[in-house]
Amino acid sequence: MATKAKPKETTPKPNPLDGLTEGRMTHYVLPDERNAGEHRPAIIVQVWDYEAGTSNLVVFCDGDNDGMGSLILWRPSVRHSEDKEPGTWHWIEAA
Repeated sequence: MATKAKPKETTPKPNPLDGLTEGRMTHYVLPDERNAGEHRPAIIVQVWDYEAGTSNLVVFCDGDNDGMGSLILWRPSVRHSEDKEPGTWHWIEAA
C-alpha cells in the first residue's frame, strides 16, 4: 500500500517589525557626514505606522564626538530599514 506524501510545511517568514512598540530600544543610524553610518541607541517613543515601522525616536549620542550639538536628539517619523541606511532605525544587532 502506497503512502501519501505529506505536504511540505512552510514556516512563515518572521515579520521584522514584530514587537514594535513604544519603549523598545533600537539603533539609529547617524546621517551626518562626520559619523555617517555609525549606530546609536534610541528609544521608540511613538509608532506612526506599524507596517512600515515609521516611529519617533529619542537618540542617545556619544557626547561631542558625534558633533550633533546635543547628547539627546529627537528624531520624528524615522523609517525602519533592515539595510541600515543613514537616518533610519533597525533592531539592535546580536553581539
